[in-house]
Amino acid sequence: MLKEECGSELLKIKMKSMRYKKEIDLINELVYLAHTADIFLFDERVPFMEHHLNGYKITFLGIEACGKFQAIFGILYKKHKEISDTCSEKNFENAFLKLLIELKYDNQSCTSKDIEDIYEIFLKKEIIGSDILYELFGVKMDSDYLCFGDFTVYNYHKLTHLLKKYPYLVNKDIYFTSRKSDYLLGIKVKAKDNDKAIEVSNRLCETFENVFNYMIADLRHMKSVAVFTSGARYRNKVVICSKDSMESQVRGQINIPVNINDEYFKNTSNGNDKIWSLITKTDKSEIENRILSSIEWIGKAVCDLDNSKAFVQFVFAIEGMLQYNSGSIISPSIVSQISDWLAFILYDNPDHRKTIPKYFKDIYQKRSAIAHGGVKTIYTEDLNLVLQISKFMIRSFLTIEPFCNFKTIKELESYLTDLKFK
Repeated sequence: MLKEECGSELLKIKMKSMRYKKEIDLINELVYLAHTADIFLFDERVPFMEHHLNGYKITFLGIEACGKFQAIFGILYKKHKEISDTCSEKNFENAFLKLLIELKYDNQSCTSKDIEDIYEIFLKKEIIGSDILYELFGVKMDSDYLCFGDFTVYNYHKLTHLLKKYPYLVNKDIYFTSRKSDYLLGIKVKAKDNDKAIEVSNRLCETFENVFNYMIADLRHMKSVAVFTSGARYRNKVVICSKDSMESQVRGQINIPVNINDEYFKNTSNGNDKIWSLITKTDKSEIENRILSSIEWIGKAVCDLDNSKAFVQFVFAIEGMLQYNSGSIISPSIVSQISDWLAFILYDNPDHRKTIPKYFKDIYQKRSAIAHGGVKTIYTEDLNLVLQISKFMIRSFLTIEPFCNFKTIKELESYLTDLKFK
């Protein structure tokens, strides 16, 4: 009996060590590649990465060694999804570096326990819910606060709703001493450390910007919602010098605040109501991921002052939504596939459908010409056309059956193939 128990325990230990065999080999390779000597002793022309921690340091010398550090760190960080989703790279990297430094300076090899100890630190940490607050520019509203999915826009002067949750914000001026906006954007985030919470909320706020700008779709650049830049981001001063005179101009001087009380931003008929919950939904389908990605391309495009860049981004939105083999290079046959799909998605009328392939192929020729340096000028009419096509495409997937029910691009492909050959 004792023999069996010992054998079982040995098997568990062996299985444990096998669990991290790949990671152990990778870490030992890094320990071998690491240097502890000062940088000035090396050839200054050789790329390097130097890491300091608690008075100790290790250096990786050369492109190959630096690349391996980054790659191996990435493998370890993403090993446990719970850790990569809730803990910051910075904090995990510090724990990883601590291990590398200890192994290098003690001349030891990595063991499975070393790796388990690192993961245990982060897996044991509590997940904390936070409200991250940002200044919000380019908006106006009559309400004390407005909710858009998991986002809340607060009037700074009427923070009663927020102060009920966070009484220490009563002295709110302490926290917003250099405030330039009367509105704050709050987003609820769950993470194990503040660095990760901010990393997650920053990305969500970029999406918030892009979604609002997709909805506004103002190619005149007079209206835009911004989190990370001030409402005057388009006020670029230009000085014009000539032989006989000098003049200054300010581009984009007008900036009209967007009234976010308008029901349009949560409207059911255009699908805007669905988008807000889609941003923070954790189990998005393939189609939902494509919808949100396309919306972000449109949001970026309408804010881009360079017409050529904006045009290409609108086309990216269409390609990203409808390209069946997303890993393939865009060929004439793929352009034809996208244009045919667009025709059926946008219109029921056969005569209207026939116009879409021509329009999209013309759009794609211009996109290709921009990419290859052949087209310098894109006119507002070009932008308006591709904007309308891309927005109506998104609305179809949000509001029109059966498109709003599809989960995968394969389901869409099967339906459109049947429809085409009826």
